[in-house]
Amino acid sequence: MVDDQIINSTSLPVIDLREFEDDSCSAKAYKKLRETCEVWGCFRMINHTIPLELMSEMKAVVQSLLDLPAEIKNQNTNNTIGRGYVAPSAGMPLYEALGLYDFGSTKAVRSFCDQLDASPHQSDGARTSL
Repeated sequence: MVDDQIINSTSLPVIDLREFEDDSCSAKAYKKLRETCEVWGCFRMINHTIPLELMSEMKAVVQSLLDLPAEIKNQNTNNTIGRGYVAPSAGMPLYEALGLYDFGSTKAVRSFCDQLDASPHQSDGARTSL
């Protein structure tokens, strides 16, 4: 059964990575993580080891990609329905997405950057996170 606190929350859930370090608490932490993903689909992560500089750089690269003209973003295609570039719509005016489905693959990242005619800075930012 899903925790009522997760269902009834009005703010983005927080996942504390320190909770996964203690074996006596890790089962509870994994349950909370699973339920949060099932209910919300996202969360805010705290107490991680990702450098602030890297997070800031990735945010800037993503923003620069989303700032590209629509005709360039539409080049991010995929044969699977619902993948590739998704533009804001009347039903979801705040939602916009670019699809990269194998972030661990250098080839997939290169293809993604090529589709969007990414600048060297944008391409380097995407490759750095591999």
